[in-house]
Amino acid sequence: MTTIKFSYRDAKGDLSQRELIQWSENSLYIQGRSAADSFPKTFRKDRIVEVYFGAELLLNDAAPPAPELLQKTRPSAKAVSAATSHHPSPKATPGGINQILFTGFAAVHRAELEQKALDSGFKVMSTPGNTLTFLCYGDNAGPTKVAKAQEAGAFIIDAEQFLTLIMTGEMS
Repeated sequence: MTTIKFSYRDAKGDLSQRELIQWSENSLYIQGRSAADSFPKTFRKDRIVEVYFGAELLLNDAAPPAPELLQKTRPSAKAVSAATSHHPSPKATPGGINQILFTGFAAVHRAELEQKALDSGFKVMSTPGNTLTFLCYGDNAGPTKVAKAQEAGAFIIDAEQFLTLIMTGEMS
């Protein structure tokens, strides 16, 4: 894939110049890494101000759809009753549920992030697989898991992007 260069306005309103040497896109996001990045970063297409180089390479409307984020819903009375009676709830089917894997975090921090993911309707995975939607990496992330997640087409995000995602439904 060829280089793409663009200006980008982040969620805080700061404007920066970005140049990605390896990238892919879907209908809402471009994800890639620059020569200086160890891990890919995700950029919302609607925050790209101007494409300086590589605009002809973008798929635009022909890009595959982005994964849908499930909206957090309040538990039904039946679910609350089941939880309070200490009977396990039936497991949700994997279809349609965003799956996330956390890697490279201290155990306590990873457990906190996993709980937030579960509370937000994600299925937390322990290994990358073909159905993985997101891999959230920390400072000690292993390159093998990251590579397998990339091969599966998962979005690679950091903890800050994950927290923004569960709070706003958007990736910054």
